[in-house]
Amino acid sequence: MILLVVAGIVLVGIFSLAQEANRRWQYRQEVAQLQKKAQGLEAKVIELDNLNTYFRTEEYQEKLAREKLNFRAEGEQVVLVPRDHEEVEVTSQVIESEEKNYSNPELWWRVFFVPDNLS
Repeated sequence: MILLVVAGIVLVGIFSLAQEANRRWQYRQEVAQLQKKAQGLEAKVIELDNLNTYFRTEEYQEKLAREKLNFRAEGEQVVLVPRDHEEVEVTSQVIESEEKNYSNPELWWRVFFVPDNLS
């Protein structure tokens, strides 16, 4: 009888130790994940700090002024270049169609019988 009680106590003790070992292992895994996350955040903070330092430089401020505020230095000339050749063609077609003044019946004729409303 005593042997069964001792065996039961030993089994409960082993079960308790196994649960504690499992909890410790889970905590270690969680700590490792949190450390990785902290390292990633530290790297991001360093990157953002470097970016912030760049934003404060005169080089960036001048670039931003040129792009957003159309700033130009003294003695410089600004040349505007269209981004896409097609945009220029479309704009010229729109201008040409606007230049022609059609009478009201001609406009209705164009709506129904001229494909894509081109001249």
